[in-house]
Amino acid sequence: MRKSVVSKDAKYCEGSIVKIKLENVLTYDSVEFKCGPHLNVVIGPNGTGKSTIVCAICLGLAGKTSWLGRAQSPTDFIKYGKSKARIELELYNSDGDNWTIAREINKEGQQTRWWVNGRAATQKAVEELVSRLNIQVGNLTQFLPQEKVADFAKMSESELLENTEKAVGDPEMYERHQKLKESRTNAKSLEQEFQNLQERINQEVQKNARIEQDVKNFEERENFLAKIATLEIKKAWVKYECERLQYMSTKEEKEQKEKKLKEIRAAHAPLMKKLDDAKKNKESIDNMMKTKGLELKEAAKKAEANGKEGDNLTDKYVEAQDELKFKKDQEDARKKRVRDLNKQLEALENELQNTEETEDVQPLLEKVNRGMRETQQKLGHINMEGENLRGKIEGRRRNINGMSKDLQALRNIENQRLQTLRAKHKDTYDAVMWLRENRDKFKGNIHEPIMLCVNMKDPHMAKYLENHISFNDMRAFVCDTSEDMNTFMDLMREDQKLRVNAVKTPPRVSLDTCHPKHPIQQYRKYGFHSYLMDLFTCPEAVMKFLCTQYKVQSIPVGDNRTKELVDKIVKEQPDLNCFYTADNQYMIKKSRYDGSTSSRSVKLKNPTLLTVSMDDNREKELVNQIQIETESVRKEEDLYNNMKVQSRQLDKHLNELREDRKSLMTRKDIKKKLQSQISAKKQTIQNVEGEAIDLDAEEKKVAKKFQDINAKKFKNLQQYLENTQKCVKASTEKVRMSLRHAETIREYNRLEADIREQSQTLQSAESEFERIKEKLRNCKEVAKRLLLAAKRASGTGPDEEVSPSLKSTFAGLPDTIEEIDNCIHEHQVRADCTVQTDERVVREFKRRKEEIERLETQLANKEQERDSHQATIEEAKSQWLDPLQELIGRINKSFSHFFSCLKCVGEVDLHIPDNPEEYSKYGVRIRVKFRDSEQLRELSPFHQSGGERSVTTVLYMMSLQELAKCPFRCVDEINQGMDPHNERKVFELVVNTVCNKSASQYFLLTPKLLPDLEYAKNMTVLCVYNGPDMLNHKDWNLKKFLQLRARLED
Repeated sequence: MRKSVVSKDAKYCEGSIVKIKLENVLTYDSVEFKCGPHLNVVIGPNGTGKSTIVCAICLGLAGKTSWLGRAQSPTDFIKYGKSKARIELELYNSDGDNWTIAREINKEGQQTRWWVNGRAATQKAVEELVSRLNIQVGNLTQFLPQEKVADFAKMSESELLENTEKAVGDPEMYERHQKLKESRTNAKSLEQEFQNLQERINQEVQKNARIEQDVKNFEERENFLAKIATLEIKKAWVKYECERLQYMSTKEEKEQKEKKLKEIRAAHAPLMKKLDDAKKNKESIDNMMKTKGLELKEAAKKAEANGKEGDNLTDKYVEAQDELKFKKDQEDARKKRVRDLNKQLEALENELQNTEETEDVQPLLEKVNRGMRETQQKLGHINMEGENLRGKIEGRRRNINGMSKDLQALRNIENQRLQTLRAKHKDTYDAVMWLRENRDKFKGNIHEPIMLCVNMKDPHMAKYLENHISFNDMRAFVCDTSEDMNTFMDLMREDQKLRVNAVKTPPRVSLDTCHPKHPIQQYRKYGFHSYLMDLFTCPEAVMKFLCTQYKVQSIPVGDNRTKELVDKIVKEQPDLNCFYTADNQYMIKKSRYDGSTSSRSVKLKNPTLLTVSMDDNREKELVNQIQIETESVRKEEDLYNNMKVQSRQLDKHLNELREDRKSLMTRKDIKKKLQSQISAKKQTIQNVEGEAIDLDAEEKKVAKKFQDINAKKFKNLQQYLENTQKCVKASTEKVRMSLRHAETIREYNRLEADIREQSQTLQSAESEFERIKEKLRNCKEVAKRLLLAAKRASGTGPDEEVSPSLKSTFAGLPDTIEEIDNCIHEHQVRADCTVQTDERVVREFKRRKEEIERLETQLANKEQERDSHQATIEEAKSQWLDPLQELIGRINKSFSHFFSCLKCVGEVDLHIPDNPEEYSKYGVRIRVKFRDSEQLRELSPFHQSGGERSVTTVLYMMSLQELAKCPFRCVDEINQGMDPHNERKVFELVVNTVCNKSASQYFLLTPKLLPDLEYAKNMTVLCVYNGPDMLNHKDWNLKKFLQLRARLED
């Protein structure tokens, strides 16, 4: 690269690029050059490294690789064969030494190191410095790389507005716009909350209105019941008061009676003394009679015990007699049994003598036993074979179930793929579901998205296909005919409102022609094992498209050994321009100018779409195996059923042989059985004869027992006589005492009668006193009970008085029981006539009423919050919208002027949505007209050609140039597609605007320029060359070159 001479009096703006130095960056080994303060035209053939300068500026200022659209990782920008790269940018500083930002990118560990002015720094510090200088390499209105030129026209109006605000607006303008969008969202939320509260209040009010009359009825009835309750309380207290007055009156009467009784008792004291003496004498005789009664009872008890003892002895005597009689009966029975057994023995012996010799059944028995053994052996053999066969059948069924599950799991892979598509792109998923139900709308076949049609033979190889085919094509439907494709896309976009992709199967292409130039065996020495086409299967139409569009039949796939042989592959196989190693994709490019070869390596992304694949061979194998196993099971079940029939027949024959054997055994054992019975009878007779009883000894034992019983009976009778005599004596004495006791009682009763006769007044007084005392006690109990009831009814404590409020309430109520009962009856009738309402309804009404009051408070607060928020939005809107409209007006003025210079029409205005509160829908609308016969049309990828879009893009950026507060702008190959007339005019406008009117720096990259263009003195032209014979920039001496040029001209 050649250096340009920079005028010493040229003035840079703050943050402009003064110098760029690159080492091992893409096409450059080492380069260093200075930039002019105004327009820098970077010109050179394609592939020489112009765009590398743009990439270096972006990466050197902490930009993201996604903004460039070329690679995913910074390490992808390291020159092939090098381990690290270095970018160094010098930025102008008006207050002192310039800023020098350096970045070193290392492949090892994917590391990046930063320096600012020679000191180590962090990426965050670099980002803060870049932001402070208002450098926005991610803004397409400031920094437009080659790969992003087409994205400018694709920007929506709102995206263009935000980029314009960031590029030329006041620093607070973009922030205010974002705050307005956020505030609008909050306002919607507040409004929704306000409406929800209102709706909820209305619902609650309507619910309460429906039951309000029922609540009124309930309250009216409750008022009647409350009055009844109050009257009941008053009635309780009135009852108590009446009983209390009765008690006080009875108490006074008792005191008078008691006084009179004491006077009467004092007059009858002597007679009472005699009565007491008689009473004491009566009690003494009573005690003596009780003692004598106890003596009589004890003697009688002993006599009774003697009587019982005599009865027991008599019972024992009878038991001894019965026992002797039982012994005699038992001996008689034994003798009779012996006689019977002898008769049975005689009968058996006669039967044995009369029994003839039995036939010889042994040969028949052996024949039957032999038949049983043979049948059992056959039955056991068949049963064993049947069990083995049944085990084999169950094993085969288990195998069938296992293979069926495996087959089901294989076939479930399609659903997993479909769910992956749903997560990645919902519109395409909906389109697939629609297509499955509407295939009859199309003449030909429409294949589902490629990612659903492709089936990887080995899921581990999915990363190669996913990295090779773009996601847009992965989700594309493949149509056999153009007519079907157009119909399908119209239905999706217009009727279903779905954003989907569709492609057409290449016409006149046969799979027979889709084969690699060389067989894969030619490349195996480099580690290649297959072509990309060999890694998957898919429908024929899909394969035709992939072969035509992506050359899958010519892309070899290698392993780790391939990565080590990349240099050798590039050198020895020039026809390979793309191939894969284990983890990387390599793209080989050959320069059209000098024939030099360059390569680019991209690390493969992890696969996400095709990792789940179905093995077709495995599916066919499983289906075939299931069919074979099912047929085997059917045959073996038939054989097993035949064996079961044979087993039942053999079992039946074995049972018949068992019956024959049993009959023969019976015929063989009759004589032996009789002999055995005779021996058993003889043994039984011997045992019975051994059980004889000695009756003489038994009679002696009983006589001895009789003698002992008689002695005990005699002694018991003597004791009984003594106890009887004691009873007679005690009874006689008790009778005498009874006579004395009767005389004493008569005397006591006579005295009592005398007292009663003489003291009628006293008895009458005592009776009256007892009566009045009982009455007083009853009155007191009733009064206490009524007092407790009254306090309980009124809620008064045991030691408390009636409250003043209750007394005041009682004052307005009747005072008599009768009047109170009448009032209670009247109020009860009214309460009964009122419609009764469920108490739960009333509780719900009150709860809802409280809820309504709470919600109304919330509604008022929410309304105040909403109004306050809206006022804040209006204030912020005026601070944002007025300066924005002024800014757009200035941009439109410059933009219209530039288009008029081209004899075209262009306008820029602020698009305000139908709802001015939707701040996210505000946008910059660019409308252009390149021909008189056309109307002004908005800039879009569909309405204008590529050259027209390029003209519009560069003129819009030129319109921002005069307003720009950014240090520099960069546009890469914007003139591609322009016709010569427009390209010349645009170049003149760029030169005039940047070099004469603008204070900021401008980079224009182009592979060619038209002849005889007008140049400005303060513009800088940087010419980029590349090739094997290039001189290193350190060895370049511009001064000597100029001197040599001057000598040649002379």
